[in-house]
Parts: sequence; C-alpha cells; structure tokens
Amino acid sequence: MALASVFGTNLFKYEPGGVIDFYDGYPVVRESFAQAAAWTGIDVELLLRQNAEHADQAEQIRVASIGLAAAQLGIQDVLVAKGLRPAMVGGLSLGGLVGACVAGAVGRRDLMELLARGEHRPERDDADRAEGIASAYLARDADPESEVADRDGVYVSSDFGTDADGRIRIVMLSGYRDALEKYAAEQPDGMVTVTEGADLAVHCPLRETARQHSRPHIDALTFSDPVLPVCSCLEQRTLRTADEVRAMFVDNVVRPISLVHVNQELKRHGAQLALVVGPSPVMNALRYPFPAVFVDSPAALPRAVAAVFEHGVAL
Repeated sequence: MALASVFGTNLFKYEPGGVIDFYDGYPVVRESFAQAAAWTGIDVELLLRQNAEHADQAEQIRVASIGLAAAQLGIQDVLVAKGLRPAMVGGLSLGGLVGACVAGAVGRRDLMELLARGEHRPERDDADRAEGIASAYLARDADPESEVADRDGVYVSSDFGTDADGRIRIVMLSGYRDALEKYAAEQPDGMVTVTEGADLAVHCPLRETARQHSRPHIDALTFSDPVLPVCSCLEQRTLRTADEVRAMFVDNVVRPISLVHVNQELKRHGAQLALVVGPSPVMNALRYPFPAVFVDSPAALPRAVAAVFEHGVAL
C-alpha cells in the first residue's frame, strides 16, 4: 500500500496555466524556477511561460525541458510539504531523470546543467534525409515492435500503453520523415499521423552520436544510490544503484521509452495510488493499473489528499 510519484516526458512546449498558478501560490515552486534560471542562465519568465520564439527546435526543446523539470520538481516539493511523500518514483524520458533526482540519485543543479547543454546534433552522412516523429493509434492488444519490424527507418520510440478507456494503444514512432510518411500512407486513415514541425527522431538509433557525445558529461556528474526505488522506462526493472541510474541517463536519448514498463514495475512494488506530477496532456489521457491523480494545477491538490485517504495509502 504505497504512494508513487510519476513524471511525464518532455513537451515541445507545455501549457503553462497550471504551473503559473503553482508558481504564484507556492514559494517552493518559485524557488525551483529561480534555481533553474540561476544554473542555466535562462530567464525565469521564459522557463515559466514558454512563450518565446526560438531559433530552432533544438533550442525550443532545451528551454521546454528545463522549464518542465523545474515545474515537476517544484510541484513535488509542494506535495512533500503536504505530507504526500512517495515511496517510489517513475517517469518517462525527462521524467525518468527528474524521478531519479527526487529519489536522491543526482543533484538538482547537475540535472539542470545537463539539460542546459541540450542535445548534440551532428552533421550526418545522410543529413539531407529529414528526421521526424509520428503518433500511432493501434489496436489495444497490438505489439508495437511487430507493427514496424520490417520498416527500414521507422522505430518505436515511445509506448504509452492504452488510452483511459482501454480501447487503443498509443505509440510514438521516430525515424526518417520519408519512411514515416510512407508508413502512414499505407495505414487506415487516422491510424498514423506524422507530426508537423518536429525534426528530431527521439529515442531511436538515430540518436547514437548524441548518446556518445553526452556520455563524458554524464560520467562527470556525481550519482548516488537512490533512496527510493526508481522504476525505469527503458526496461521493466528497478534502478537501485548509482551506476544503474547513470546508465539510464546515458541510454535515455537513444532507447525507446515505455510507460508500460514503469507502471508494471510500480505495481510490482505495491503502488496503490500514483500522483502524476506536472503538466502532461499525454500522461493524463492514459490508463494506469492503479488509481492516478493528475497534479497539474493547485486545484488538483485536494483530490490528491482525498485519494490518499480514499485508497488507504500509507505515508
């Protein structure tokens, strides 16, 4: 009977309304953004409101990731101050890194400075071949990997599991845009949609050079054994040592992520209630194997407290 904190993946640009309400109402959230700004050199207002024009998508993602991490950490601080301290954590991509930070495996400053580096985007031999991502809506019991197994240049990058009604399986694909567009054209209408304006094939083998480039910087960080179970999104396992967390940081950029892995591992640890921390329209639309409260604005706090009592969660 335990409480879990779950942190969502990065967004190209999050809707800041609920985060601004948290910022206005809670000093610990303001402190989280102030720290992020001091450590990264990016203005608080830009991190908070996500309303600036950026030179390219890489810069947009960098600012969004720092702002979202600051929001998630600040909101988690609010929950802890109310006595809602998790017994375990999990998260997707950026959320996995934040979860490791909440579990004490890496410091906040190290995390923010790593995010501020952004992702290395080298010139490739096939640089004229554009990258992209696509959303795929599959049958509930579909095996995402089998769906694209024979497709060159198309990879499963994110498995979100089923929607809240349990009708469809939601997957993100990454790869070369032309391969994604060809695959989408061959599917029933609406089953696969290539995302406009996205030119980075995340969580797939095309990011191997970025992984190699980031590794020395990650190796230079100080990691500790987490004080809470950290449920990995890269495979169904729990990270319990500093080296395991470090490996997750290194591999996060290139390996596919799965909320199914996270949820199954949280359930194995006895999660009875999950608080999904911070703004995440995708995370809020999914099915969980335990009750979940989406803490994306202060209005959700009474629901979180009530859920703890309703489900008999031991804190």
